[in-house]
Amino acid sequence: MTAAATDFAALMPTVAPMLLGDPNTRLSSGTRLRFGSKGSVEVETTEGWFDDHEAKVRGGVLELIQHKRGCNMHGALSWLEEKGLKERSKRESEKTFYDYCDASGTVAYRVERRGKDAAPPFLQHGPDGNGGFRSARGCMQGVAPLPYRLPELLASDPAAIVFVCEGEKDADRLARDGLVATTNSGGAGKFVAGLAPHFAGRRVVVLADNDPAGEAHALDVEQKLTGLASEVAILRLPDLPPKGDVSDWLRAQGAFRNTIADLEALAAAAFTAPKPEAYTFPIADLTMWANLRATPKAFALAGLIPSREVTLLTGAGGANKSTFGQQLATCAAAGVPMLAIDVHSGPALYITAEDDDDRLHWMQEHICKALRVPMAGLAGKLHLTSLRGRLGNELALFDSEGRIRAAPSFGALRATIEATRAGLVVLDNVAHLFAGNENDRGQVTAFVNLLYSLCVDLGTTVVLIGHPNKSGDSYSGSTAWLNAVRSQIVLEKPEGAADPDVREIKLGKANYARMGDSLSFRWHDFALIRDDELPADRRAELSAVIATSGDNAAFLACLDARTKDGMVVSPNVSPNYAPAQFEAMPLAKGIGKVRLRKAMERLLEIGEIEVFDHEKKGKGVSIKALRRTPPDAPRTASRTLPERLPERSPNAPEPLTPNDPPHTPTLKGEAGAGLGASAPAPSPTAPDLTRVMFPGDDREWSTGWGEGG
Repeated sequence: MTAAATDFAALMPTVAPMLLGDPNTRLSSGTRLRFGSKGSVEVETTEGWFDDHEAKVRGGVLELIQHKRGCNMHGALSWLEEKGLKERSKRESEKTFYDYCDASGTVAYRVERRGKDAAPPFLQHGPDGNGGFRSARGCMQGVAPLPYRLPELLASDPAAIVFVCEGEKDADRLARDGLVATTNSGGAGKFVAGLAPHFAGRRVVVLADNDPAGEAHALDVEQKLTGLASEVAILRLPDLPPKGDVSDWLRAQGAFRNTIADLEALAAAAFTAPKPEAYTFPIADLTMWANLRATPKAFALAGLIPSREVTLLTGAGGANKSTFGQQLATCAAAGVPMLAIDVHSGPALYITAEDDDDRLHWMQEHICKALRVPMAGLAGKLHLTSLRGRLGNELALFDSEGRIRAAPSFGALRATIEATRAGLVVLDNVAHLFAGNENDRGQVTAFVNLLYSLCVDLGTTVVLIGHPNKSGDSYSGSTAWLNAVRSQIVLEKPEGAADPDVREIKLGKANYARMGDSLSFRWHDFALIRDDELPADRRAELSAVIATSGDNAAFLACLDARTKDGMVVSPNVSPNYAPAQFEAMPLAKGIGKVRLRKAMERLLEIGEIEVFDHEKKGKGVSIKALRRTPPDAPRTASRTLPERLPERSPNAPEPLTPNDPPHTPTLKGEAGAGLGASAPAPSPTAPDLTRVMFPGDDREWSTGWGEGG
């Protein structure tokens, strides 16, 4: 009897004995029965319900199946279908079950093919302990793997060729035409060593599907059967479509259709076909080396970036990594030193996925100015490329198993290097070019090796710009980034430096140079320069401004310490006069009362600190005191000046106009970087060049014209 989807109650007289055994008690006229040695399970066959009094479980037919078989609702429905008690749904009818039998023909486990749209498309069903099978986590534990169609394999002529396919469908297809065919469960890559003894002394042909997984699978099967089978060969069928298998080959239409006889002929020939020479790794010729003098490693940037290698350049946001990369490419193209370090001269390519052409033009103009190199003279030598806004910038893609394949952009990169003959390539940055998992060592290593292929094949040097992680490491993601590259350089803003435009570069990893060396320079007017490249009077003025910033920081540190201790200081000459109170504090760094007074004046005028009325407890009077200006308060000097200040220093700056954005003075006649921020603010009358140069660009530049990278 077959039940409709809503008529499961009628199945109880049939299902109950199958799951519970013969009843030992009849309670009333054949409709109510008891099962089990203690009669603990009561079944009503007419109404279609059961009650397991001992387990305290009751319900209908589907609940009984779930209770006794330990499955879910889907499993209960599948069991009814397997027993022929329920019609299969349209989707269920797409399923196919392949039985894996032992030598006696007993089904040991099953493989379910679930249809094209199912996920996963195949499921293995192990024994459920009750004579059936179930698909669940761990269902195959303790089940020995078997070749598919093992009884047929054992009963076949020992001289017959055994075809090992990649899938049960193909094995069944060949068996229908009288061939001996088998496979393994689990698909490609799952031919375990325990299957090999079943092929001892047999002539075996492994059919390779036409895709990388099929080729790897065929090689694996061949390797495991070599030495056990009397003969083993791989057959790569001719004219097989991509991802095609033997069933596709036999279905092929054309002037001459492929037949089973053709397959047998190709298989027989495969045993005698010459095998390709095994691939071996190249071995160094020490005899030749003995007659040659070894040469030291060449450098694209002396001591920092080895030639024909991949170097990782990292640094925090705002450390000017992009500027460094573009300026390095410019120095190579122009044949001039980079920060007084020798650079290997030759064509260079700088590729950015973050900045547009307008930004590149702006930066190049300032870099050329700093290097005193005419831009026109770089034509044909320096090649700048912007990929900003372009889709598909990733250089490689990874499949579901983590295997790498080059993306179209990698082909474009290679062709561009060949066309420009670039000896130096700067890629800015890894976040746009690497689409894999940065915490996956295999994917990271494969990506770096892909870049190394450019070094090996084209003789180019690659500088890959990256970012640190949130934990403060000099790289983001797996340590494989450091293990894969031969060199890493780190660009930093030195912590605690009085001048925020100072930069430092040091070796994070060095295989060809000494670790620990560092080089200091500064960001100035959208380029990177050394202090000694400034005229003497500018250097003196710069030193004075840096000292001023240091004095400001010392005053604020002292004020913070006194505030934390619950003490107040005054801007007016009194016993609580701030400069006098701070002079002896270690945080003042010995700068003296005069410099502390000047720092107090500057900080009041730019709104960093303010005067407020502090009421003395229990005395009913208040005094003028100093404190840090709250973050949300307007920075206006006019409302924070004390009633009376000591005599003004002749060198103190003029008070700011109320509500003017404060910024540290720059050098006279220069549009250089400000020394109180990462870049200068424009004058109040100057246009907002970030909007003029980059319309629609909503990035947040650090301050004014500041460098974002």
